[in-house]
Amino acid sequence: MKTKIMGVLSHLLGRKQEKSSPDIKEVFKGSGYLNAPENAYTGYPAPLPPDPSIEAYLVRFLVSEDSLTLLFQTLAQAGYKVSPELNTQVINHSGDPSSKKVMLFQHPSFAGTIVSFASDDLDVLEALQQTRIEPPLPADSFPWIDPEGLGSLQGDIEYWWTHLWLPFWLSLSQERQSALDLEPEWREFIVMHQPHDTPSSPGKEVTEATLSTEPTRSQE
Repeated sequence: MKTKIMGVLSHLLGRKQEKSSPDIKEVFKGSGYLNAPENAYTGYPAPLPPDPSIEAYLVRFLVSEDSLTLLFQTLAQAGYKVSPELNTQVINHSGDPSSKKVMLFQHPSFAGTIVSFASDDLDVLEALQQTRIEPPLPADSFPWIDPEGLGSLQGDIEYWWTHLWLPFWLSLSQERQSALDLEPEWREFIVMHQPHDTPSSPGKEVTEATLSTEPTRSQE
């Protein structure tokens, strides 16, 4: 579990990761964080399965350009001022080194940005789950793909579907699903591939199995 979670975070840093990047375990060492409450896993985005070696929760999701701006605004309102040009950064609450922290990773992909962050501040997670953060639409992430010609999902599109789009889709009410400006072919694709035994509901938890797949390349 620990190896897979750290592998996901390493991937999100991309090629711009520097050797001097702070170690996530050291950043949150002694924070006193234990676990996110059960109801945190019913929101979107939901925390990843906890890693006992990291005294923080981990969250990962894909955002559109507009939602990235909204994310930065939400973090700023919570006391964390983001430097948008940095792919990796540790932000102290209100600039106080002894306070709670957010460790933020950004990785351009799928016509948006994969965001992953770790934090010992549950107020940030609550604020984020109350904000309508959305990924790019499928046609924007895969403009060259004809969804009607897709069979079994593999590679990049499997990663996008399992880890990024499906958790977002399942968090939406039927009303919001219907309101999304999806092309008919992509809407049919989603209906065909979504789990039919799982009703639309917030916060489908990411399981250990979903952490084992990573995209083969970035979608700029």
